[in-house]
Amino acid sequence: MLSSPRFFTLSLSVLVLGAGLYLWRASGTATSKVKSTENYWAETGLGPAALEDLLQDQTCSSSQRYFLACANSILTIANRYNLSLGLNGQLVPFHEALSADTSSEKKQLEPWQKFFAENTDQAVKISFLKVWKDLQDNHIPESQHSMMVGLGLNGFISVFRDPHTYFMPVSQFQEVISRADSRSVSLGISLGTAHGKYVIRKLTEGSPAKQAGLQKGDVLLSVNGHEVQGLLQARVSELLKGEVGEIAKVRVLRDGEELTFRMRRQEITIATVSTRVIDGIKPIAVVGINKFARGACDKVKESLDILKKSHVRGLLLDLRDNPGGQMEEAACIASLFVGPDEKIFEVRYLDPSKKSEDYYGGEEKRFDLPMAVLINAASASASEIVAGALRDLNRAVLVGERTFGKGSFQEGEYWSQNKKIALFETKGFYYLPSGRSPQMKGLEPDVTVNFEEISVVREAEQFIHPLRAPERQVRLAGKAFATGECLEMEDGLSSDDKQMTKARQVLFCTKAVARAGL
Repeated sequence: MLSSPRFFTLSLSVLVLGAGLYLWRASGTATSKVKSTENYWAETGLGPAALEDLLQDQTCSSSQRYFLACANSILTIANRYNLSLGLNGQLVPFHEALSADTSSEKKQLEPWQKFFAENTDQAVKISFLKVWKDLQDNHIPESQHSMMVGLGLNGFISVFRDPHTYFMPVSQFQEVISRADSRSVSLGISLGTAHGKYVIRKLTEGSPAKQAGLQKGDVLLSVNGHEVQGLLQARVSELLKGEVGEIAKVRVLRDGEELTFRMRRQEITIATVSTRVIDGIKPIAVVGINKFARGACDKVKESLDILKKSHVRGLLLDLRDNPGGQMEEAACIASLFVGPDEKIFEVRYLDPSKKSEDYYGGEEKRFDLPMAVLINAASASASEIVAGALRDLNRAVLVGERTFGKGSFQEGEYWSQNKKIALFETKGFYYLPSGRSPQMKGLEPDVTVNFEEISVVREAEQFIHPLRAPERQVRLAGKAFATGECLEMEDGLSSDDKQMTKARQVLFCTKAVARAGL
């Protein structure tokens, strides 16, 4: 064990900051305009040669893994133009795709995996390089060439390497990902799935979608005329984004009626940390963390200092829909509730020559009242660190849904072939104090309150070759308590947020208080 608290500069969200890119934090321009993904890739000048090197016929036919990597690369690109690939190696309309549901990499590639296993001689005759040249010459606009090469590279390494090793334009990292606030040009729509369809899970307050009248539970049918049924969620997310000022037309199904909404895209900035107090017989605080960005721990400290004067009886830490962020911020925030001497997580490297390391938050405890952590299927990575550590250390109970299951970390460096692009590589996994990693499995809540019938595709269901974290020396966490032991609140407060309501109730369960170490 390390003798003093340790931190490091890796991020553990789906889009992450690597140690080799640490100086980018200072070099980003605070007032820069958020651009479209297409523009960020265009600025890199990435040419087709990088992808052509991977799609050589001899390479793609050498093994099933290479074959699937090549197929995923082409399908990722073709889907952007409502195209797919037939078993004869020719482009076909999207509705003729081998899989009726291509909403995840796994579902898209399963028929190709079967095809290679059962018809290897026929499969290896497919020339993915020829298909790529067809796409480039006849379907991809010149302005999108660099982005499609980048998407093709990421589609390839998602299968051949791992789903969380990826390329990203340096300027996009500087201007969007590494910033302390959450900036995007979007409509403010968060999606889930229900009965095989994309459904609105959440709308950002003040967003174009919220102002236009879209509602949680609306079934998304099309964006600017592009039907979304069966598309990869990454593709649907792209359709929802664009340039500031553009008009977007969104068609949804609500209670059996098709409705169309027009709205103007705008840049949305979401606060990293939000705080409010719910009054009642036993007033409580709700601290929401949107992502573990730079400065998040300082903002939580400020919130806790304010709450000391408000006479609250407990706290709900809301980590729902939080994709992760900076590891040092996560460790710092967790230590505000357990103190500086408790280990928050451990890092174990894929490189066997590197020893595992323990990490601490280093902050004095600032809050010691009962607390619960709200989690859902979109709580990932650093969110899982904080939630899992607080439970393992008997400081909080978890309420909501099983989390996403992202327990790997990446380090970034400038790509040797193009210094305007960064390559982020998976280097290992993080482990909670119990010795368990949330990778693939996620965290099961102590009190389950599902988000109605709208779900999120988790780590284990998304990828054809998901990462698995080896485990050893696992210490079982405490057993979950029965919700029947919780006190019913009778102060007349009503809410349509069932997870929040249940978490508030849980705060005043006898066992919940005991597990919080009070």
